[in-house]
Amino acid sequence: MTIRIAVTITVMCLMLFLVGCATPAARAEIQFRGPGRSPILRDADLAAWRELIRPSRDELAFERIGWLPSFHEGLARANIERKPLLLWMMNGHPLGCT
Repeated sequence: MTIRIAVTITVMCLMLFLVGCATPAARAEIQFRGPGRSPILRDADLAAWRELIRPSRDELAFERIGWLPSFHEGLARANIERKPLLLWMMNGHPLGCT
């Protein structure tokens, strides 16, 4: 399988997933073609796709937390404020591309 085909399949799967998660209003504006139900991409659908793809305020709530850039700074602040420290660690690529 060539890279072009793999990229095309990946993009189509992502688009179908996003359409499946769309709000009813966004879903109503996006038109589909044929039995495979792949979306038709038109300039008129741009607003619906933008609403579908853009994260909501609730999904971006983690950005409002006062994250610190290093464990050392967090440890120092937790010690000063006498609060617990959350250390969040993971193994692998953050997008699951391992």
